[in-house]
Amino acid sequence: MIVYACSDLIFATKVRATAEALAIATRPTRDAEALRRRLNRVDDGKGNDPVTGVIIDLDLGDAALALIRQVAADPGPAGTSGPPAPRPQVVAFGSHTATALLDSARAAGADFVLPRSQFTANLPTILQRLAAAPQP
Repeated sequence: MIVYACSDLIFATKVRATAEALAIATRPTRDAEALRRRLNRVDDGKGNDPVTGVIIDLDLGDAALALIRQVAADPGPAGTSGPPAPRPQVVAFGSHTATALLDSARAAGADFVLPRSQFTANLPTILQRLAAAPQP
């Protein structure tokens, strides 16, 4: 499953609709607690597959960077034993003019940082790659 945090309904809808067309499961996340529940697969009666990717809109500002750091630091679902599973890959996107924010996303632990135009143009491929990533 791919989890996404977007600042506005337009990009959230674009991610969800593109994923649905590709038969890829997605879930939105609005804050750190919701992201923690997704990463730890807390049963809430909705889709609860392992998270293989997280998409974060950098227009969320400091909250976006905190979410990136959260994924980078997450030890995996509670109660697991054995070797640590691979963490979900993080794709962050934002304005091409917000170079400091793009750099901060890389420093926070994002695996891929893209200007919004590249993210939009390559969204189907990005979703397919995240969905095919090793499951945690």
